[in-house]
Amino acid sequence: PAIAPAAPWAFPRPTVTELDSGLAVWAYDLPGQYILACNLALELPLNAEPAGREGVATLAVRTLDEGTLAHPGLAYAAALEDVGAEFSGFQGLSTTQCLLDVPSTGLDDALALFAEAVANPAFEHDDVARIRANRLAEIEQQEARGSYVASTVLRETVLDARLRGARPTGGETDQVAAIKAADVAGFHRRCYTPRGATLIIAGDLGDLDVAGSAERAFAAWRPDATPVEPETPRPAPARRRLIHRAGAVQADIRLGWYGIDRGDPRWAGLQVATFIVGGGFNSRLNTRLREELGYTYGVALSPRPYRSAGLIDLATSTKTASAPALIAEALGILRRTEFTADEVSDAISHLIMSAPLTFDTADAVAAQAATLAAARLPLDHVTGHLRALAAVTPESAAEAYDSLITPDAASIVVVGDAAELAGLGFDQD
Repeated sequence: PAIAPAAPWAFPRPTVTELDSGLAVWAYDLPGQYILACNLALELPLNAEPAGREGVATLAVRTLDEGTLAHPGLAYAAALEDVGAEFSGFQGLSTTQCLLDVPSTGLDDALALFAEAVANPAFEHDDVARIRANRLAEIEQQEARGSYVASTVLRETVLDARLRGARPTGGETDQVAAIKAADVAGFHRRCYTPRGATLIIAGDLGDLDVAGSAERAFAAWRPDATPVEPETPRPAPARRRLIHRAGAVQADIRLGWYGIDRGDPRWAGLQVATFIVGGGFNSRLNTRLREELGYTYGVALSPRPYRSAGLIDLATSTKTASAPALIAEALGILRRTEFTADEVSDAISHLIMSAPLTFDTADAVAAQAATLAAARLPLDHVTGHLRALAAVTPESAAEAYDSLITPDAASIVVVGDAAELAGLGFDQD
């Protein structure tokens, strides 16, 4: 049978309320989604951390649900379980995000518990010590993976290493090990504030009074903390670095460039161009390096936007002996900057047609809305971006690509056995 054209689709629009405390509430009514996704995006960037205590923001958000002043210790977990709710959170570059999933029938009680953890956590010494130990073990596991090391070193190579965002979000061993419960509590007291924050609630809201529930839950949260402005990433001079891992039989390879944010007029063209070159399974890079040459299991070229500016990286791995040939081949592919009408049409079709499936759940809608809040983008950004994608031409895709991805000026990081890779001529760390 003939395939009918897809029906027009737009990202949902929320009902917006602002509470007296300065907390904005975005309510997305999604009929049939009975597990509500609640996401609190705090105006709390990574660079708010004090010098010498990098990682304290991650420890703070991970310890919020370990007990509160009203529900100490396991009593808090039991209270969440009573209403069928689940709490989590993470630290990003420009915001701290706290997440809550709860059945729609338990919203009032769950939001009260949510606010309790965010506003009045206990930060008991033993709880902080346990979360700190978990983070230290996590660092050890991460640093044992060449892929993690390659990505971490690339970020600090492409971006000015003096910036907090160029270093691991969760901190590194020496500083994390020095963090005490008093440091975590002090950071929370100075930095957690409803001013500039956004509470997103997505799901089947029915007759729920979302704004009223939020007001009742968060009304008492009025600290004196002032939001901190996120730093703007700055580029560093391009470098080619070899990170030694003795005996490694695989080389993890990263190429990177200073990039753009979603507000840049080139963003849609860049997305189309990078999808063609390295964003899909049938991309130029994957077709050549995986399917034809057998150098790798996969390769990806990805633009990674921040609130301001961004990072573009190429990520892959290969057996050590193939690394020089793979890098040379990849650079050759990256130099081909002409895009055909068919390539652009296929990329646009994929990027636009996958959107309804991508945002089919309450969790996905809430997560995307939190991204909008974190990047200070308008509520209709997703829908507007889909229109911008549809308007991309081979010429505009090539223009965006050429202005940002300069193969011969790429920073390159290779993690592997230096004795086997000395022929690359890279600076060895």
